[in-house]
Parts: sequence; structure tokens; C-alpha cells
Amino acid sequence: MNKRLVSLSAAVLVLVIGSSANAVTIVATPGALTGSVPAEQGGLVNFSAPSTGSFASGTFTENGIAFSPTTPGQGGTVVSGTSPGNYANPAGYVGNYMAILGGQSETLKFSNSMDIFGLYWGSIDTYNSVEFLLNGAQVGAIIKGSDLAVPIEASGNQLGPDSNAYVTFSNLLFDEVILSSTGNSFEFSNVAAAAPEPATWAMMVLGFAGIGFLAYRRKSKPSFRFA
Repeated sequence: MNKRLVSLSAAVLVLVIGSSANAVTIVATPGALTGSVPAEQGGLVNFSAPSTGSFASGTFTENGIAFSPTTPGQGGTVVSGTSPGNYANPAGYVGNYMAILGGQSETLKFSNSMDIFGLYWGSIDTYNSVEFLLNGAQVGAIIKGSDLAVPIEASGNQLGPDSNAYVTFSNLLFDEVILSSTGNSFEFSNVAAAAPEPATWAMMVLGFAGIGFLAYRRKSKPSFRFA
């Protein structure tokens, strides 16, 4: 294949990713423990039992998603119940969940590219943040609790229906998510992600093929020179 065409397709791919990331769609359902995330990778992650690793070590895999501290020793902690001043059980939720304390962050890695991410976000705070990456590069802006639209309130209210919601992010492509908090705490569970549907990949491939064909046509056009 012509190397120029390959380079052109790669450049367009970055442009498409950038454009979709800037227009990320966020759907928050107040008081809902789960949302609509089709074709979940392995199902919902509710921290019931890791398939590999251990919750105590902070590095584990559950339902195909690899969790690890972004900085060694400074990641999320799988807990249950409430510890005043540290973390609080998400409203209406029973069981294990992850709490990310102030100054800590947790990295979630996927074996394939995903285009939908969801989680039950407890007692949403302005200082909780979600960051998406693809091949190590940030996709779009970092999204904070304060960026969620009304009726969501990033008040940290542990019981309020509008500050505990299932939040779904879509219209972006990523293979890594970093969840962070600058204060106590970022609590969440029921994590889910979905890979692009075959039809989506097909449309992207057709788009790149069309652009490559146009580039080929432009290159192969005869040029005329007048004396």
C-alpha cells in the first residue's frame, strides 16, 4: 500500500477522535444504580471478587478491566460501608465499592478500544474527575463532577438523589480511564464499558477508504505545462 495513503488515513483518524472527544455525550440518571451500556465487557464491575490480583494490593482485574494505582501506593481502595471524613456508601448501594481519597487516582485499562463508559457515581463532588486516554494520549478534556449538567448537583451529598447517579460517557474512543480526586472522596461502583459496534468500525473504514481514494485520484491526475 502507498505509504502516503497510510499516513493520510492515520492523520484523519486522529482528527476524528479529537472531534468526537470534544463532543463527548454525558448522560446522568439520578438515583439509578445502573445505566444503559450495551455489550458490557464482562458485565458490571461491582468489586465482588477480582478475577486476578487482590483488592488489598490495589492492582487487580475484574471482568476484563485491569485496575491499578496511577501512582504506586496512591490508588483507590475497595471498601464497604461508611467511614466519616473518608468515604461514604453511595446512596442506595449495598456491597463493595471503590473510594479514591484526596490526591489519589486509579487507572482502568482495557484490552481493546472502547467507546462507552459508565459508572455509578456516589456523592458526586466538584473535585472528582474522569480522564480518557487512547494509546497514552488524552482524549478530550478532563471531566469533573462540576461539569455534569442539571439536575445533577456536585454537592457531595451522600443521600441526595441528584448527587448520586449512574453516569454514562459516549461518543469517544479510548482504551484507558483515569479516575481521580483532590479531596475525600470519589466513590463509585457498577463500572461498565462497551466496544464500538461492527457498524461503527465499518463506517470508519469506509470513510478512510474514501479519503484514500480521493488522495489517489488527486495524485494520479495528469498535469499540463504550457510553454
